[in-house]
Amino acid sequence: MHSQADLDAVGSAIALTHLIRVINPNLIIRTLEPELSTLGEKLLDISNFQFDPIKIDQVTPPSLLILLDTNNIDSNLIASKNQFVIIDHHIRTVLEVEVTFDFQFETFRATAEIIASLYYHAKVSLTPQIIKSLLAGIVFDTRRFLYADRELFDCVNFLLRNNSDAYSETLNLFSSSRSYSEKLACIRAAQRMKRHQINDKILLFSYVSSFEAAAARSLIFLGGDIAIVIANRKQETRISFRTTQNFPKETGLSLGRDIIPNLIDRFGGTGGGHDSAAGYNSALLEIRSIKKYLFHLFETKLE
Repeated sequence: MHSQADLDAVGSAIALTHLIRVINPNLIIRTLEPELSTLGEKLLDISNFQFDPIKIDQVTPPSLLILLDTNNIDSNLIASKNQFVIIDHHIRTVLEVEVTFDFQFETFRATAEIIASLYYHAKVSLTPQIIKSLLAGIVFDTRRFLYADRELFDCVNFLLRNNSDAYSETLNLFSSSRSYSEKLACIRAAQRMKRHQINDKILLFSYVSSFEAAAARSLIFLGGDIAIVIANRKQETRISFRTTQNFPKETGLSLGRDIIPNLIDRFGGTGGGHDSAAGYNSALLEIRSIKKYLFHLFETKLE
């Protein structure tokens, strides 16, 4: 999974692990260095589910490596005897390895929706635990069905067919208020915010030490058309991008297609995302230089 794995990644991982065990109980299933978000950890707790973690230097070929809710392959995993599967709904990126099974579907609203379709076609029964895990991923990544279509609701109908109470029970995950640390990160992002005008679009830039995704969303709520929030942690830089829902249609600009690949080409690292939401990770970068580069990049793209 990607770093700070969210409900879509964690819910999909729970459901996929169960599906594999049903199909072939003799397989050994490990989860590579799971780093979970607060909600991801909460989903594990209420699901009474545990991953079997493994560090990247413990992976020995031949292994089948499944990239779930991400399409970035760590260079340390590229070995001739390893095989790769990608199950993801983000914008496609250029891969350096051959993929054995490619389940990259940008039209799907969540990776959990793809996993649900695998259950449907494999005719594997859904347990209450799996239903809630998949629902949690779908509700989270669609922002409670703000981004939805008929196919997604068909999927939800499939999940709730024999357990109609699962939806209300799943919403309990989202009912708790934000933690003090998350609130503080959003407030600091607003205090440190820099505004940059590009034509009629407002770009808001800031930096925090954590909760960069939540901080970026909060800057959009403040009135930004584009929000960029950087978090420098130890030897790592994480950047979260958000735009308004209509921004990609109005400008033709996609964060996942037009911004993240440029960052990777310039600074290395990994990243990906959708048209209006994306993330990028790399070795430690200086905030002023990355801000200057991003302002220029957005100016060029929106010219």
